[in-house]
Amino acid sequence: MTEDRRGTFRRNAFTFGALLLPRGEVGCLVWDATETGAQIEVEDGEAVPDRFPLRLTADGDPREATVAWRQSRRIGIAFEA
Repeated sequence: MTEDRRGTFRRNAFTFGALLLPRGEVGCLVWDATETGAQIEVEDGEAVPDRFPLRLTADGDPREATVAWRQSRRIGIAFEA
């Protein structure tokens, strides 16, 4: 079993979000989210910059995000305060 090091409750989101990049919106799958971060999946993980605005739902407000880790197409992000 993997240790969960988050300081806040993680909720399974399994929704579609969007990275707001200079070249346009890039869709992503939001696997889970907390108040401080989320785990997302994108088609091309290498094309994602280290910092970007992320919208967790289609009608949600964007939040500034920073990449905490990368594993191929899955990316862990931390929200900026």
